[in-house]
Amino acid sequence: KDFSLSKMTTEEYINDPRFEVIGMGFKVDGGKAWWVTGNDILATLNSFTWSEHAVLCHNTLFDGAILAWKYGVNPGFWLDTLSMARALHGVDAGGSLKALASRYEIGEKGDEVVHALGKKAADFSAADLDRYGAYCRNDVDLTYDLLHKLQPFPDNELRLIDLTLRMFFEPTLEVDDALLVDRLEEVKQEKQNLLSTLKEKLECASEEDVRQQLASNPKFAEVLRG
Repeated sequence: KDFSLSKMTTEEYINDPRFEVIGMGFKVDGGKAWWVTGNDILATLNSFTWSEHAVLCHNTLFDGAILAWKYGVNPGFWLDTLSMARALHGVDAGGSLKALASRYEIGEKGDEVVHALGKKAADFSAADLDRYGAYCRNDVDLTYDLLHKLQPFPDNELRLIDLTLRMFFEPTLEVDDALLVDRLEEVKQEKQNLLSTLKEKLECASEEDVRQQLASNPKFAEVLRG
């Protein structure tokens, strides 16, 4: 229960030794959704020529990261109904698949994932997997239907979503560790100098008193006005 995205970043969660893929749900265009587990996952993924396909998920930042990092999937295009919905309704309007399914009246999201909390792959009985599979297939159908509800959507915005996801899945940033370490020491010294200056200016007994003044919105505003 402590192994949760609410307590970890996406990278930490997916790259954690405890991470397991229980199963995957698929749907090609308007066809029937299906679900696979175990070795069938890789076999199914390998049956696609990914450069010829677009991949759609809801919150592709998560599902797409699993596909990219664990299975090497690199499609011709990434789609994400969560990003599309956020652009249309804002980030505070409720972007979960459950909320959006209700908003657009396309069906109801199940709660099987709640009942599976704390289970590892080995803990699933055949009946458990059937229920989990039904839950997953329903999610796939809802996501597909949601995509069409969110249309028409600007092509340039779709390309921006694809680009943003690729920058996460295929990072090309190279960090100069030595430069950062040196800069960190400079920043610490700069901060120390600023605190010392403010300590005198604000007539504070200690640097901790300075921090407390800056932590208070009214006091901080007074400092800025000064």
